[in-house]
Amino acid sequence: MRKLLVVLGAFGTALAEEKLSLKVSQDLELYGALTGAFFYTTNVQADKFNITNGVIGLKGEAGKGLKVGFDLAVGSLLMPTVWDGGQGDPQRFDFTAKGVATEGFGFVWGYFSLKPSDVLSVDFGVMPTNLGYEVANTYSNPNITLGTTWTAQPVIYPAVRLTFSGPVNLYAEYNQENDLDNFAVGASGELMGIGFSLSYYDYRAFKNLVDLVLSYSISHVDLGLNFDYQWLDRPASGSAYGVALYAIPKFGKFSLPFRAEYFNEGTTNIYSDQNAESGYTLTLTPTFRPSENTFLRAEVAYISTENSVFNGRRSKTTLSFEVGFTF
Repeated sequence: MRKLLVVLGAFGTALAEEKLSLKVSQDLELYGALTGAFFYTTNVQADKFNITNGVIGLKGEAGKGLKVGFDLAVGSLLMPTVWDGGQGDPQRFDFTAKGVATEGFGFVWGYFSLKPSDVLSVDFGVMPTNLGYEVANTYSNPNITLGTTWTAQPVIYPAVRLTFSGPVNLYAEYNQENDLDNFAVGASGELMGIGFSLSYYDYRAFKNLVDLVLSYSISHVDLGLNFDYQWLDRPASGSAYGVALYAIPKFGKFSLPFRAEYFNEGTTNIYSDQNAESGYTLTLTPTFRPSENTFLRAEVAYISTENSVFNGRRSKTTLSFEVGFTF
């Protein structure tokens, strides 16, 4: 991302004998991405070209003492997974369902921040979750497809979030993802070179989730781990867990991200939504970055499940190729 400097003052434009003036008194940051991909997947066999990320965002902050900031992004996100093989359609935020579930172009997220001090901030609006290693705007992920661990986590929702910054960052939030009353608390920081994030998320009248993310870099390799343990609220019963391991070796402009996952959902359907019971995934994504803001990457993603959930079969393979530009 780079900063877009808006010069102090005003500029006027004559339009139909009217004068339009724009005055901005602080720096704004423009960011976003445009990425497109081709997907071929088995069981059911299908292929598709699609825009995977089309996002333009703007954010800024102003004030002394009490600072006021904002972050607004518009566009659409495909969010391809190892389950669907990239055969879905790009989505935007749905204000009616209070989640990312509506096809088309529109608001992706947008929220305000109030900062009465350097260690305290209050965010409110529609915002991405703090949980998980992977994010919905997949150009920021090491892989093209999203894994099974991600599919059972919260995504983007209306919320108010209180954050205390320090050696260990603490947060608490109330949100309405999927039109439910949900609560989350968590802590993040770094210990002996290992980045960590630990959260508890309560989907009211549905389920509970404990999420742990660890990250570490050694030489030219980035390592990551995402572990989730989830359990259903009564009168339903049952628990599930999923773990994702990430290794990203880097060789100059080339990298070779690898993801391995295992999940066990029993009879809860938490990870598959279709009685897979358990399974594992393997994903390899050779990536080339001609410049800091461009990338080309190919991927093979394989998923295998205990039960036959892929058109009467127990496994599925997705091949994909993606080109991206970020700013």
